Amino acid sequence: MILIDSNVLIDAIEPDSEWYAWSSGQLASIEPTAGFINPIIVREISPRFAEFESLVKVVRFFGLPVREITLEVSWRAGQAHLDWIRHGGRRGSLLPDLLIGAHAAVENARILTRDPRRFRTYFPELELLMPETDND
Repeated sequence: MILIDSNVLIDAIEPDSEWYAWSSGQLASIEPTAGFINPIIVREISPRFAEFESLVKVVRFFGLPVREITLEVSWRAGQAHLDWIRHGGRRGSLLPDLLIGAHAAVENARILTRDPRRFRTYFPELELLMPETDND
């Protein structure tokens, strides 16, 4: 299983993106039943769509089911958030990357992303699929 991070989806729907070719190529190479997203990722990509139907079309085009966030995922994200605060992070809203990372960890999924920083820090057990750059 592969959890698709929002930055990859955003790249793949914006042809002028610097990462369009890489992101759309990665999405095209995923087995039809292997990829998924969650409501956090939907929330992150939704501002790019003026109409809900357009968002649904894109999600269907890429064949990505939306898996719900479970109680276990929420707990795991909360633990990562507590760790983040202990290391100097601000109190307040839970970071989306922590929910995404927790979801992948609980599902034993890999994450397709261009931004590995928080995933590596708070979920070091995850396998990350990313371009070879110096952002890691």
